[in-house]
Amino acid sequence: MPARAAALATLQLFEKGRIERVGEELQRRRLDPRNAALAADIALGVVRNQRLLDLVLESYCSRGLPKDPRTRSALRMGAYQLLLQAGMPARAAVYETVELLQRDQAFVNAVLRRCSEAIQDRPADATRPETEIELSRTRCLLLRVPGLSASKEPLALRHSLPDFLVARWREALGDIPTARVCAATSAQPAVFLRACNGIARDELARELLRDDVRTEPACHPLALRVEGGAPFGSEAFRRGLFVAQDPTAIEAAEAVGAAPGMAILDLCAAPGTKATLLAERVKPDGVVYAFDPDRTRRMRIVENAKRLSLQKTLRVIEDLSEAPQCDAVLADVPCSNTGVLQRRVEVRHRLRNETFAAMVAIQRPILDLAAQKAKPDGAIVHSTCSIEHEENADLARAVANAHGFVVEREQLSLPESRVRDGGYFARLVRR
Repeated sequence: MPARAAALATLQLFEKGRIERVGEELQRRRLDPRNAALAADIALGVVRNQRLLDLVLESYCSRGLPKDPRTRSALRMGAYQLLLQAGMPARAAVYETVELLQRDQAFVNAVLRRCSEAIQDRPADATRPETEIELSRTRCLLLRVPGLSASKEPLALRHSLPDFLVARWREALGDIPTARVCAATSAQPAVFLRACNGIARDELARELLRDDVRTEPACHPLALRVEGGAPFGSEAFRRGLFVAQDPTAIEAAEAVGAAPGMAILDLCAAPGTKATLLAERVKPDGVVYAFDPDRTRRMRIVENAKRLSLQKTLRVIEDLSEAPQCDAVLADVPCSNTGVLQRRVEVRHRLRNETFAAMVAIQRPILDLAAQKAKPDGAIVHSTCSIEHEENADLARAVANAHGFVVEREQLSLPESRVRDGGYFARLVRR
């Protein structure tokens, strides 16, 4: 019950617009690890899949979804547990959710039971996409009325995305890649760990197993994917043997080309996972200057540097005037986050057609500054968690042309469930 109560309270605050980040609100509630994990699964899962959940629930609510934010959030919670939370018993999903309410209990109970009765333990019939939704390879939901076909972009409804976003992906990527990207955005994201301080990936896996943390090799030679356990409570974590970092982010940091003795500036460094990789690579005589405009977030860089014993190499600065011209500059700029919608679950509710141009207006001055902070023979790495061309290739070329650089190398990674996040990097060097 504490987990579901925390999830409901958090969803209610999000529904009222009082919080921006669901995960941060749950952390403030300081639940024990088991309840924290369940609360996060439910709350983040609801926000990640809200459009689909509402489609299903509205078919059982003759007057539309209830106006009361608590009742509405409870309905979404119960529906998420029934439809998309693997292994959740139907009775627990319904009963535990209804018990959280002081009013509308009979109504919520009736709607959730109808949802439960519509689930079948068989694959969805691919010839009936209007009335059958695939929940997993072995489960499907029979819609009360045809729903997905009501949208110009059925994929957008199924994966709770804005129609315009799926349409632009389809135009840029094609049908099959777009379907894969959409599926990745609504899947529960995997946790990836990067081996640090010289430990080999296989050795890190053995160290974690001593604390019952099970892992599998990921698609990057430094990375493991967590399959079970609590890695951040392990002895390996306390000893600074890993940080949480996705393969796509690792590759962006490696594009800087950090080597012993180099001076590197990380312009948007918090929470410091890329900066710590750079600091490891420039030891023993190099230095990484790590800056972030947010003082609270700068403290997270300090914490990571201390845990990984990188204080001498990784210098967190409060003013960019403290950093000289450097051999390389990493600009991991703020972005639309369309490559990590499975993690940044709230973003899908804020995206608009004009979002990408607005982000470019923020990113361009940062990259202009990077060009000034790079030595005459230095390099810039432009990095984002976006998969949109305006923020990525278009901007990289505009900056290169303006400052006498060329794009030496670039890489766009599309999000893949349990494989990697989406993102982009471009390495710019002087002509």
